[in-house]
Amino acid sequence: MATKTQDQQPIDAYLASVENPVARKTLEALRLQLRKLLPKATETISYRMPAFKVDGDVVAGFAFFKNHCGYYPFSGSVVPALKPELEGYSTSKSGVTFRPDQPLPAKLVKRLVQARLAEIATGLKKPTAARKKALITERVTDSAVKDATGRDWKGWMRTLDAAGAAELNHKQLVALVAREVESGWWQQSIAVAYEQARGKRVVGETATTGFQVGVVRTLAMSAPELWDLLTKQAERWLGPGATLKPEPGKGYEVPKRRGAPGVRGELRVVKPRQRLRMTWQPDGWKKPATLQLTLVPKTKGAALSVHMENLPDAKTREAMREHWSKVLAKLQASLA
Repeated sequence: MATKTQDQQPIDAYLASVENPVARKTLEALRLQLRKLLPKATETISYRMPAFKVDGDVVAGFAFFKNHCGYYPFSGSVVPALKPELEGYSTSKSGVTFRPDQPLPAKLVKRLVQARLAEIATGLKKPTAARKKALITERVTDSAVKDATGRDWKGWMRTLDAAGAAELNHKQLVALVAREVESGWWQQSIAVAYEQARGKRVVGETATTGFQVGVVRTLAMSAPELWDLLTKQAERWLGPGATLKPEPGKGYEVPKRRGAPGVRGELRVVKPRQRLRMTWQPDGWKKPATLQLTLVPKTKGAALSVHMENLPDAKTREAMREHWSKVLAKLQASLA
């Protein structure tokens, strides 16, 4: 069996969140097969999907989308190399997609795993550019950061949370770390790792998602209570008069009021008690941005991460940072 660590818990939650029973059964069976093929692997979540990691390298991952499942070897060369064996399946450079009721044959999964392991063994790993886009906490081990700074990654996350780092910009965050860490490289690495972990910095999306901004705050309410607030009391965070029906494809509106333009958009992703993703287009904007709200249960409440992508310019980014900081501060004050 794969090593039992806390990393398995997110995969259990991921599978539980798959509402399509056929897809869930298919992915559960695929998970069991990967456990047998990779008995020494660690189960984790990488790039928002369940994945199996061996000695620091992700060997296989899987996911469910709107109407299909996907298998991903976390390599740009494995699928092309097995193209003849994958005839009849929809493929891309990075993965294979298939219908939930037509799982990948066990022999094919084994071939994909073997090909990825062979690639890793011969040194043909992810290109340097891809490695630079990986989470810092995946590229730098716990032992390395602890040896250099006195704390592992979880220790740094807890310490920075307690110090209110979620409310700091990058420069302020680096200054906070510098109180305990002399090395400039480690100061930057810890600061960026924290921003990635708390949704303030999205890995690997900068080049395609334009100007981005993230704001995070922990609120004194459970994740289910916070979800109800977001979906049933939209005016408390979108603005007075806002209408919102939490269903993918549904539009929403925020009426124009003094000092604030009207806003319209469409919900794209609705993961109950986990995530809302929607477009965001105020009056006067030529193109919509993307707004995502993510809920993370905490010991004392729930963290609400607000992230925006595809903002038109740096000035708008700072305006949105200020806007969402005020919204979250107002929500927090209302719960005191």
